[in-house]
Amino acid sequence: MKRALFLGGLFAALLLYPAFPVFAADGFGQSTTGGAGGTTVTVDSNAILFKSYVESTSPYIIQVTGVLDFNSLSTTTSEKKVRIRSNKTIKGISPGAKIIGNLAFTNDSNNVIIERLTITNPSAYGEGDGISIKENITNVFVTKCTFYDCSDGCLDITRASDYVTVSWCKFYYVIQSDHRNVNLIGAGDGHTGDMGKLHVTFHHNWWSNLCNERMPSVRFGRAHIYNNDYNCPGNLYCVRTRLYAECLVENNYFKNVQNPWERYVTIAGDLGKLHAAGNALVNVTWNSTYDPGKVFLIDGNDVVFEPNYSYTLDDANDIPAMVQSGAGADGNDFFPHWLFGPYGDFDRSGTVDMNDFKQFAENYWLVNDEEQIADADYNGDGIVNFYEFALLAENWLKEE
Repeated sequence: MKRALFLGGLFAALLLYPAFPVFAADGFGQSTTGGAGGTTVTVDSNAILFKSYVESTSPYIIQVTGVLDFNSLSTTTSEKKVRIRSNKTIKGISPGAKIIGNLAFTNDSNNVIIERLTITNPSAYGEGDGISIKENITNVFVTKCTFYDCSDGCLDITRASDYVTVSWCKFYYVIQSDHRNVNLIGAGDGHTGDMGKLHVTFHHNWWSNLCNERMPSVRFGRAHIYNNDYNCPGNLYCVRTRLYAECLVENNYFKNVQNPWERYVTIAGDLGKLHAAGNALVNVTWNSTYDPGKVFLIDGNDVVFEPNYSYTLDDANDIPAMVQSGAGADGNDFFPHWLFGPYGDFDRSGTVDMNDFKQFAENYWLVNDEEQIADADYNGDGIVNFYEFALLAENWLKEE
């Protein structure tokens, strides 16, 4: 009963929050503006029309409301993809916004935002990826997307592409039995043109059911990997640093996984580096024997790059509640305080006390502003009254 009340109250509170707020690009992709200033168009299920907008040389904000199946684009499997050109925003604006196929890029394109889409590619359209950021693509921001059952990578970033942020996305598999390799950064040891490129930020993403490896796997690049949730039992490894790569792995939550991080060596050269700090490791295992001579377990104390942007680290122990509520195309954008503790602990001190009661009385009690009370209206009836007061009283000075 208490669980049902919790979910009901959470759902009601989330409904009070704007459904599709504007997300500002951050991380290495912070300069991305997408199709800002361009024409806004809406596409339902017409993949050919969608392709015409995406491949135009003009800036566009392309809103997607239905299912776009790229099967209609060509009789050849390799051509069942679109090639995004510069200055585009592609965003889902309804719960059913979905792409079946491969979102690729025209070489040397830049400034693209992709958000709130469900993306799958089980039939290996195009290159088999969900999104292929490939061939000198710069300034890309991918946020609030759900990826599943992509026959190659879900989202790969290769061949001298640069300044990319992937945030609040969910990755998982349902029917795919092999090649569950999620995110490849740098496609090959011989791609020396990647030197000095491949700056990528991954934050607040969720690698979930049946994700096996490459979360991400990095050659040559500089990958900042923070506040992500890893919960994919049976995996091979999560983060892998490879030739000339540097990975900064901060405040992530790893649960029931093998090898939260590792070094992989295939040819002579500069060994990949990795620095890990503030991560939560819950029931993890370590294994270097599955590929002898190539896989090496490391302590995560290497000296690596410092990000050239500002960011705020959430506590690693808060990440499962936050990310599992917020990641993906259907993810929420507001987190009531009771996701992280008992109802009434507004300041998250660990105790419901006078400081919380003061905030409850001054900011929420019988207030009519729906957005203001969203953090306190537990049962979702549009008012904070004696129902919520009883919950606060029940938790008063209670010790866990």
